[in-house]
Amino acid sequence: MIRVLIVDDDKLVRKGLISSMPWQACGMEIVGEANNGENALKFLEQHHVELLITDLAMPVMSGIELIRIVRDQYPDMQIVVLSLHQDFEYIQEALRLGAIDYIAKTQLEQEQFEEVLGRIVKLMGRKAGAKGKAAQPEEEAFAANGSLHVYYALNPDEDPASASQQGIPAGAVEAEPGIWYANTQPQTKSQSKTATQASHPNIAHVHFHGLTGMDRKSILQLVRAYGRQDLFYHHAPSARPIQIDATEYNAQDKESGSPPLDPIKEKWGAADWIYTDAVFQAQLTELKSLKLPPVRLARIFYSLSDEWNRLYQTILAEPITIEDFFASWYSFEQWLLEVRERISRAAAKPLFSPEIQNSIVKAMSLAQQHISNPISSAEIAQMVNMSGSYFSQCFKQYVGQTYTDYVRDIRIERAKEYLRSTTRTIQWIAEQIGYSDEKYFSRLFREHAGILPSEYRQQSADSQRK
Repeated sequence: MIRVLIVDDDKLVRKGLISSMPWQACGMEIVGEANNGENALKFLEQHHVELLITDLAMPVMSGIELIRIVRDQYPDMQIVVLSLHQDFEYIQEALRLGAIDYIAKTQLEQEQFEEVLGRIVKLMGRKAGAKGKAAQPEEEAFAANGSLHVYYALNPDEDPASASQQGIPAGAVEAEPGIWYANTQPQTKSQSKTATQASHPNIAHVHFHGLTGMDRKSILQLVRAYGRQDLFYHHAPSARPIQIDATEYNAQDKESGSPPLDPIKEKWGAADWIYTDAVFQAQLTELKSLKLPPVRLARIFYSLSDEWNRLYQTILAEPITIEDFFASWYSFEQWLLEVRERISRAAAKPLFSPEIQNSIVKAMSLAQQHISNPISSAEIAQMVNMSGSYFSQCFKQYVGQTYTDYVRDIRIERAKEYLRSTTRTIQWIAEQIGYSDEKYFSRLFREHAGILPSEYRQQSADSQRK
């Protein structure tokens, strides 16, 4: 029987899972339960567990923290994640850390229980089978020459088995889902004798050397830590594997706090990086040096893409979109370069010098940032170092409407967002976009949208329910 520990801070969820699912019929038995990660670790110290099923959002110690510790201390234990729909980013991180599957709490229905457990058993069997195929001499000769070739699956959404069929060399051993290793650098089926890298785009090849004197557990901990912390920033399409000296890597100071987000958003929300190469390169270098977790990086720029769409909606043919997941810094940088090219190309006006274009875009950005306390045309002209009359003339020719009309339009569009996404009062929304008089705001909104704010909110709610 597979020994199972369930971890969730909601007692009703734990009891519901234990009582409702056909554990014994699927060859499983519940040996314990815990209400947070800290208590789960205490239980694991005293009991043998083969499968850990854990929630992600918990007090005291989160599920992500628990998974990281379990991966290091109990590498053979299998992990399944309990989740809600809004935990998408954390699910991606959990899968990167080695979770084999996830169970969506909101989709669990009686007829699905046996199917869910059957899938988990099958995934556990697949990993056990892969381990069984590893030849004993290979295990004994683990990193025998002080080096190891490691192959990482970069995208947790892709089935590791699919990637291995195309990009993992024959003879490589699966250490855990998404990570394979080999003492030497064998050839893949699709490689020539001179090829040096797995051909599958989802596979990163890393050559660890300087491993002499390290035991197996320490090496695997190094492999996991590198995949979790630095692989994202090192991987790029190339003809050679990434070279990592274990001695140097272990000596690096990897402690990094969480940098404040406001300065990052402020810099990338401005227009300088679009029109000035030196500024773009400086901001890119600074951003990479922060080594933000990939999930956090994607989340920041998801928010920024919304701001860019608001700012450049009048000149972009199509809105800027962003992927839910970036496999590497290289793929993120390519996306950012494409965004920069799209905006600069759309904004290019032959009648204006780059300096004037930059000033107009700065004015648009400032108008967006000060939406709750709008800046007059004269004030903003001074802020972007232009005379008032020339600024008004250039702005209208560049944007296609006067500065006053532009500010009014973005304030109304922001009001629509609040009406769709919040239950705040009309007075509160009016104040957020710079109108102190609710009646004046409602009249202006109706002139622009054709209906009152309350009617717009009701129509939006009705359309979402359909």
